[in-house]
Amino acid sequence: MINWIKGFSIGLSLVLFFLEKKEDIRYFQPATISISDSSSLITISINDSLYRQEMRQEDGTVSIPLNYFMDLHTGVCFDNKCRPLKIRVYWNITGRYLGFELQDGEFLSKYDHDPFSPMEYEQLHQLLADPFLPLGNYAFEDLIKNTDTVSHSADGVSGATAKDVLDYVVPGAAYTTHKLYHVVHGPVQQQVIGLTESSFDPYLFTKILQSTDQSDRTWALERLDILPELNDLVMDGLIKILLEEEYFQSYLLLKSLTIEQLGSEDLQLQLFKLIGKVDHGIENLIFDQLAEAAHLNPDVVNHSMTNLNQMTGPQLVKLLKLYSDHGINSAKFNGALGRMIPHENSFVERQVLEFLEKHGNSPDH
Repeated sequence: MINWIKGFSIGLSLVLFFLEKKEDIRYFQPATISISDSSSLITISINDSLYRQEMRQEDGTVSIPLNYFMDLHTGVCFDNKCRPLKIRVYWNITGRYLGFELQDGEFLSKYDHDPFSPMEYEQLHQLLADPFLPLGNYAFEDLIKNTDTVSHSADGVSGATAKDVLDYVVPGAAYTTHKLYHVVHGPVQQQVIGLTESSFDPYLFTKILQSTDQSDRTWALERLDILPELNDLVMDGLIKILLEEEYFQSYLLLKSLTIEQLGSEDLQLQLFKLIGKVDHGIENLIFDQLAEAAHLNPDVVNHSMTNLNQMTGPQLVKLLKLYSDHGINSAKFNGALGRMIPHENSFVERQVLEFLEKHGNSPDH
């Protein structure tokens, strides 16, 4: 009988324990870069304003980082009043905020230790996800409008929060919001970016280009110049971006190419083959970048001869300027060009004649 009572007591205690155990609080944006998980783990020291922290990097296959997280253990302090803040913050590999997690019953609280409501957690999550909030330009003291009314809470410090930033903080949790925002978008974020840049290679570049988030793709294109090589995988990704005809990303892509990268004969030919397949603005960018190359691939000249008759007047004028800039003087090309005279467009005809006269191959009339 006694053993039964003891067994029942132990069972009841376990039931009560699991009933009382709270679920972790997690708020995340969708993952946009698909890389397989790995069990590898790296620890890196991060200097927080209050304590030395550890930031871990979760790795994917072949040492590709999957995401980064930081366990932040600090105090939300002001006017010598503190409350503990224990939270895990996540970034993706481009340094973009992913989400946060409160484990083992941890929770965020406002003044007088009132816990966040689900709506306030969601509001905090949305604020942290916006990299353009003016909150990043303020020190915490700037958020506070000093009045004669002094609050006794850590987050309601020394009066009301300034009206012009009320939209950028969780009500009653100004300091917590400010602290987390500066962790997410401050020096730690730059270290995250530096870690990914240190392992940046063609495979990782193309994986980021496949992200459904435009800011990830922009991040990769801005770092095109640090790639050690432009292999077939990279070039396929670049051509796909250009064919999507999104002007800003096309501009960024083409302007990020270095002179050394533009020297790739394969890249030059693939870019030239896009003439007539992308819109006028992107065509002009391609011509301009090919003009910046140290030399022009002969295959570009050979390819241009096969479709001269399909070129519009503006395309042909741009082509002649490109060849003039590079000092191209090909008898075969000049012959193909001469057969276009007379031309239905008098301006184009004049440009062709000037080009041929300059190269000593003016057609007879």
